Amino acid sequence: MANSEQKTGTFEKRKPAGLIPTGFQIFLSLLWGGNHVSIKASLEYGSPLQVGWMRFVAGGVVTFAYMLLRKESFLVSKNEVRPLLIIGALFTVQIMFMNVGQYLTTAGHATALNSTYPIWAAVIAHFLVPTDTLTRWKVLAIVLSYIGILTIVFGDAGVVVPGVSIEGDLMSLLSAILLGLRLVLMSNFAQNMSEAKIMFGQLVIGILLFLVGSFIFESPKYSIELRFWLALAYQGFVIAGFGFLANAWLVKKYLPSTVTFYSFIQPPAGVLLAWLVLSEDPGRGLLGGLIFVVAGAITFGSQSFIKARKREILV
Repeated sequence: MANSEQKTGTFEKRKPAGLIPTGFQIFLSLLWGGNHVSIKASLEYGSPLQVGWMRFVAGGVVTFAYMLLRKESFLVSKNEVRPLLIIGALFTVQIMFMNVGQYLTTAGHATALNSTYPIWAAVIAHFLVPTDTLTRWKVLAIVLSYIGILTIVFGDAGVVVPGVSIEGDLMSLLSAILLGLRLVLMSNFAQNMSEAKIMFGQLVIGILLFLVGSFIFESPKYSIELRFWLALAYQGFVIAGFGFLANAWLVKKYLPSTVTFYSFIQPPAGVLLAWLVLSEDPGRGLLGGLIFVVAGAITFGSQSFIKARKREILV
């Protein structure tokens, strides 16, 4: 056991998420359910890259204030440059796929497909985080929840759904894969540096690249409509600010797959909000998908909770 801990080094500081962090992650997932709805609403008035950099500015304000309150240094040491550049690049490409994908498909589809990132996070963590391996129960939970997501998205096969496109769906899925990779790498990097600094760094890089890209490839327009600014405030201050910081804190302290899994709650929340806010018909697949998602969450959550309790007893 001692040799194993020496090999894994700082990874041993992370543990399976227990009851309180799990409850907090469920709360965050409910908030995240409205993210794609707010993005879709804002894209009615602005272009994808424009909405991206404006959102990052709002998130950067929250992160900057948080770092000031914690009296964290904004100086970047030599050994922090590589992690910041890697996370910043992944973040920029992932959000680009997410925003463009959202522009090309419905909010319900984008929410469901982007929310598959816990699958990719769990698989990637199996190879990159020595203590976060796949188990048969974790695989079963992933399969159940993924069936639920597919049911939500494709449960109305044969029915023409306005606003859905294969291109948009594929971009949303690529965004989910990159997000899973980014969260696992961020969890590793955050063992040796501030998670808030990582968040602030990725936002700064995102702002610069999206701002330049918007003026080169788009013809940005700035609306005074209240709906646009409310949607931007939600995805900026609430998600890119509070949500990003909260998720970074969770993956710093707990094994990535045990805190990302409950993001499977996002699809039902997002589909319902898309129906209420954007009048998108959720279709008959929603109820069937919810059954599988809840079954997967219970399977995964039970194992994570038991592991966390056993670890606390041993300590």
